[in-house]
Amino acid sequence: MAIKDLLVAYDGNEASVKALEFALRMGTKYGAMVTGLKVNSPHKFDSHIKRWIPQDALKGMSLAMEEASAAIKDKFDAQVKASGFTGEVGWQVEEGQPDIMLARSARFFDLLVIGQFESVFRSEMHRTVDPKELLLRAGKPVIIVPKNHAVADFKETAAVAWDGSRFAARALTDAMQILETKTTLDVLMTDEVGKDDAVSRMPGLDILVHLRRHGITANEVTLSAGKIAEQILDHCAKTAPDVLVMGAYGRGNFSSALFGSLTRTILEKQNVPVLLSH
Repeated sequence: MAIKDLLVAYDGNEASVKALEFALRMGTKYGAMVTGLKVNSPHKFDSHIKRWIPQDALKGMSLAMEEASAAIKDKFDAQVKASGFTGEVGWQVEEGQPDIMLARSARFFDLLVIGQFESVFRSEMHRTVDPKELLLRAGKPVIIVPKNHAVADFKETAAVAWDGSRFAARALTDAMQILETKTTLDVLMTDEVGKDDAVSRMPGLDILVHLRRHGITANEVTLSAGKIAEQILDHCAKTAPDVLVMGAYGRGNFSSALFGSLTRTILEKQNVPVLLSH
């Protein structure tokens, strides 16, 4: 997959600022266009209530939403300018349920960059994007950038969580152009036999050989049984890869069918950008 067209979810908050920083660095490296997307949630009124709201009031709410979107675009433009990015930039505003609109929009780009899903793990925050809905619907890879991600040049290192499942294979394929540009790649594996079609090792087949055929020299990192998510996070904390690549919501050792085990733990405590595919 050639990386030439990036979409970044941007609403001006701290998480989206970090996502844009990362997207602009990717845009510079790969010569890609960066498009910001603001999704406005529609006003929700029961039909019996809406008919009593004056038209002037409804128009006023729509105007306020447009003005807020314009202010966020100004912040987007200012951040792009301050970064020194010289590539092509775009801006879009859509209205609808954020996770659904982001997923639909992502299908027209190479990948979506979004800030950390902090509200999912904090009950006091209003959730606007459901990561499971986004990933299941998008059909394209999604890079989630941590809220505390430090701005820095790429180290050209990466890590891949590999369990042999189709979800891990999909993520590996979606990330291949990124991985082909890295000088160091760690493949995180376990000796455990996975459930269903997930299995880290198969006789006569070697994922490191496949990567070498793409010009990628990878290092195998063996994880012990149990607490896989914590071991992945520890590895990322020690090596600080530019990106961690993994499948999402599979049934193998590195993902789960329900948002609640490994995928949830990684996203809740992520310390590096994570590329997820489903």
